[in-house]
Amino acid sequence: MRLFLVVAGLALLVFAGGCVFENSNTEMVVMDKVSVTLDEYRTSGSIGSAVVVEDFVDQFNKMLEKYDTDKKEIVSIGIVSGSYRTTMIGSSDQGWTITSSVTVRRQDDPMGPVTDGPATFVNMTSQPLVDARGAATYADLNSDGVALIGRAMEDLLAGESPRLILGMEGGTISPAPTMENPLAFRWTATVFFQIVVNKGN
Repeated sequence: MRLFLVVAGLALLVFAGGCVFENSNTEMVVMDKVSVTLDEYRTSGSIGSAVVVEDFVDQFNKMLEKYDTDKKEIVSIGIVSGSYRTTMIGSSDQGWTITSSVTVRRQDDPMGPVTDGPATFVNMTSQPLVDARGAATYADLNSDGVALIGRAMEDLLAGESPRLILGMEGGTISPAPTMENPLAFRWTATVFFQIVVNKGN
């Protein structure tokens, strides 16, 4: 099994509907996506939170079942592109902008150590939240974060159960929210990927 990674996008879980292409060489190409959501509530100018990408193994297996595919049939799997968007939950819009690193790390045992990462996925610089509402914003993935997910996917195909955590670390909000004027929003990141499956006999 070879694993390729195309650096160009963002993030992780909840498999959604994709599409399938087949060719005469009995290879099936599956295009699908996963998303993860972070909820933020801030009363100061700092930001930092993390969310566990729950049920990664179960969701991956369900996706394979959807396409009637076994892990042993996978020829390659890789990230193609990604995006993020926000849903403003607060009642006011103060022109808030975020500067933050989005990271990913691996911690298979919730009580054990981090075994890989954290690695940066995306570096956001002065991202206006209002500009990220509605239509998705595309972002370049950092190669370190892509490589970490690649290693996790290789181990998943080898029978392990990787547990991934997505986070926003060391971030700032401008202007700074306050107790009287808090910032509340939902951040959803999506990764689009491609799987090549050998359906030959």
